[in-house]
Amino acid sequence: MSCRSESTGLPAEPQHLVHQALQYLALLLVMALVGIGPVRAAVDDTRPGNPPDDAAPITLAEVATGELLFRTAVAGEYVPAVQLHTRADIQVNGFIANIDVVQRFKNTTRDWVEGVYVFPLPETAAVNAMELRIGERVIVGEIREKQQAREAYAAARKQGRKAALVEQRRPNLFATAVTNIAPGQEVEVHLSYVETIMYDSGTFTLRFPMTITPRYIPGARTQATEAPLGIAPGSGWAANTDQVPDAAEITPFLQPRRSMSLRPRNPIELFVRIDPGLPLAGIASTYHEIQVVRQSGIYAISLTGGPVPMDRDFELTWQPAVGFAPRAALFTEQLDGQTYALAMILPPEQNVETLRLPRETVFIIDTSGSMGGEPMRQAKAALQVALSRLGAHDRFNVIAFNDWPSLLFNEVRPATPQHLSTAQDWVGRLQSGGGTEMMRALDAALLPPSLDSGEYLRQVIFITDGAVGNEAALFRSIAGNLGDRRLFMVGIGAAPNRHFMRKAARFGRGHFTHIGRQDEVERKMEVLFDRLEKPLLRDIRLDWPAGSEALTQPDPVPDLYAGQPIIVTARLATLGGTVSATGLTAAGAWQQSLELTASRSHRGVATLWAREQLAAMNDQIALQGETDERRARMLKLALRHQLLSRYTSFLAVEQKPSRPLSMADRSRAVPNLRPHGQSPQPFAYPQTATSSVEAFWFGLVGLIATALLWFRVMTIRVATAPQGPQR
Repeated sequence: MSCRSESTGLPAEPQHLVHQALQYLALLLVMALVGIGPVRAAVDDTRPGNPPDDAAPITLAEVATGELLFRTAVAGEYVPAVQLHTRADIQVNGFIANIDVVQRFKNTTRDWVEGVYVFPLPETAAVNAMELRIGERVIVGEIREKQQAREAYAAARKQGRKAALVEQRRPNLFATAVTNIAPGQEVEVHLSYVETIMYDSGTFTLRFPMTITPRYIPGARTQATEAPLGIAPGSGWAANTDQVPDAAEITPFLQPRRSMSLRPRNPIELFVRIDPGLPLAGIASTYHEIQVVRQSGIYAISLTGGPVPMDRDFELTWQPAVGFAPRAALFTEQLDGQTYALAMILPPEQNVETLRLPRETVFIIDTSGSMGGEPMRQAKAALQVALSRLGAHDRFNVIAFNDWPSLLFNEVRPATPQHLSTAQDWVGRLQSGGGTEMMRALDAALLPPSLDSGEYLRQVIFITDGAVGNEAALFRSIAGNLGDRRLFMVGIGAAPNRHFMRKAARFGRGHFTHIGRQDEVERKMEVLFDRLEKPLLRDIRLDWPAGSEALTQPDPVPDLYAGQPIIVTARLATLGGTVSATGLTAAGAWQQSLELTASRSHRGVATLWAREQLAAMNDQIALQGETDERRARMLKLALRHQLLSRYTSFLAVEQKPSRPLSMADRSRAVPNLRPHGQSPQPFAYPQTATSSVEAFWFGLVGLIATALLWFRVMTIRVATAPQGPQR
């Protein structure tokens, strides 16, 4: 009879195997506890008063947005080119903002390096200056034709001279390359731009973008049409396609997770100085905590607690005190013998009772992968609010899309309680995932109606983050297929593609609303529907004085919704007389005049005029295609006004070589921080994106699984082994 253990029921001979397995498991548990200690210590050691060792190797998961990375000899570990800080200084005078952005980096490696990074700016930014500062040397950037600038930059890199190149990828997406940074050197890139402050419904709004939502790239893969900026093909996470030929240059990598440090490794300091020219009722920041100091009518705003991570846009709003809201304003600047003007005229509110016409509304909701997490919850909540605003005489349908569109009904249905209940249940079950094939959803929404529209007002409400790379094709589809509809864009998330949103609404003769947080959904959707139900100001015309030879933008002025002002830029041969604005309201004809009198010069007005002219030419190219004549006009205007554009770049080159030609200049790309609240986007991660913590736990789980499998196999072998002769 064989001898068995009373505790295990196994033969006595293999008890040592059981004990060995238990010892292995205990050892693994100890390893886990010991391993967690250094991880927690690393986190705790970055609290204020214990700054991290910036030169220590890190994994990609420990890096924040806009940071230069240099590879080490250890696979998966990098040394960051330490970004000492990013600083944005914003000066606001009335309706004009002048912004200076400084990004400071240090090369902590032993190699000469080139850094390439992609970053967002406002889609209305007029970038008009750049400097490269290395130590005490200041290299002032010059505006050049884009291809000439690239060739000069490549030559400087090859010759060992320090150089910086800044290009525009999209109106709201820019790229900078800095080459031949010596070991241990600090580098500063200074950018300056001008933009117009938005004024709507009695509120001024300033927005400073800080990160990028990954764009979906449709189409079949193709070869690059031109050499990429500074780095090898495929530097972005996407390949070029027939629909997005520059995909590799507009898809910067994302960091796979938030920084574990209590101190953000890539912080931004932001300072705003507002000279409103009138008393204010209040100043507020939508997504960041701020402190405000007022002195002699000037308001100084800074971030409470100092630097913050760049994982969401900064938005600042302020309202005039009661009785001080501007009804009209004029800002001028003299340049090269000509006068440039920025004019604002606010039409009066239309307090006229109008008959509410029935509406035929098609809702489109983006359920692609980039909408995962908080954006999807915001989008579904916004759509539920929109459905609740439908009236008994309205008709509607809902289209959800990712790779393919899905229609709730095969055609529009009356907004009956039963149909609305079906829609609300359907929307509640939607989940995010897949691509952003937006064109298919738009085509479905803009099909000719299968039912007689009659007296129905036809509207499309599009809820999305706008994360697409084929914007121009979508603009053409909207402009060509809109018909008598109006398109209203609802932007979702911490960093939506505002360029696409604003232009889609413009081509769709509608309006753009942004929702950045869950608690904004109901209020902003209510504001949108209140606006849709109020009468428009239509057929707007501006009559300038004889002899002024006014060249203006926008031209024509689009229809305005309640609370929106007329804001126009103009180049004038002479200043004087009045400009008369006319239009049609629900109550009849409307007219208002503005005196064109000289005022103190406002820096940036001429730049804003040129920027609006370039934007109008970009719209023509988007709708009608590129021509030699359009390219020549844009290039001439951008060079004259020293503006970054689709055909011009800023270039700064040091005269003397500094890198020995025997030493290589190594190029590195720059990941961005994932927008706040967005679910992980693995397709946009670098290949070595697994963090040390994740790698440890994956390894631990694998070891435990192996030990358990080994223990199970040995148990089966013992249980089925032939027994020896009985004694």
